Parts: sequence; structure tokens; C-alpha cells
Amino acid sequence: MPLDKLHDVIQAVFDWWDYHLHAFNIGDSRYGLLDVDRFEDDDEELDEHGVKLHRLLCQGDRFTYEYDFGDFWVHDIEVESVENVEVTLRRAVCIDGARARPPEDCGGTSGFEEFKAIMADHRHEEHESMTEWFGGPFDPEHFSLGQANATLQRLR
Repeated sequence: MPLDKLHDVIQAVFDWWDYHLHAFNIGDSRYGLLDVDRFEDDDEELDEHGVKLHRLLCQGDRFTYEYDFGDFWVHDIEVESVENVEVTLRRAVCIDGARARPPEDCGGTSGFEEFKAIMADHRHEEHESMTEWFGGPFDPEHFSLGQANATLQRLR
């Protein structure tokens, strides 16, 4: 899977909207979307497009995925295994998960903690407006494998 597609997969399973910049930090290299408005010598970021994971990583390797440089979500990713498969899947598949996904633009980890506290306290002065912004109630322990996979199946 190329890095640009892995970005799409992560966006899908988090139910995020790809509104912000992102980068993969693998070894000493940083991959992302190259901005045509930047001068090439101003940044050492490499183009992620078409860069395949199996060419960069082996079992046990770790790397990070950063998303939304304002909220600064950092995902630590570890390659648990590398296996040959007889049948190549056309879509990514989520095989496990836990707890609810943080909503897009909730303010990073500290904002997500505040969001969870507000949503848990029906008497909080911001509870009603936050519930409306989110689109309904929020259960921080809820995870739906079916919903995650349904979102992944819609990816092109």
C-alpha cells in the first residue's frame, strides 16, 4: 500500500475529512503532500505519492503519522507482521479496534479530553451546543468494527 492510500485509510477509520495537512515520519525521512507553492529547497519533505510501505518498513519497525498540524494528532504505528498472502485484497480491512474516534477539529488530545468531559456532563453549560456540533450523543467507549469497515469499503 502506498503512503497516500494509507493516509486515506487512516482518515476513513477515524471518520475524519482530510481537511488538514499530514506527514509520515519514517526513519530519518518525512513524507507528505508536496505543496507546489513552496520552494523545493525550503523543505526536506518527500512526496508520499506512490511510496509503498513494503519498500520502507519491516516487521517491528515503527513510524508516526501526523495529522492537523494545529491540533497535532500523532499516531504511533508499529508493523506487527509482514506476511505473504495468496489473495490480494482490493480494500483495507479493520480487524480490531477500541473506543470512539475523536471528532475532526476537536482540538487535539487536550481538546478531545475536554470534549469527552463536556459530553459526559449533561449539566455542563456547553453540553447542548457541543452535542449539536457533534450531531448527537457521544459514548467514548463505543467502537463499531462494522462501521469502520463500511467506511473503508467506500474508499476508492
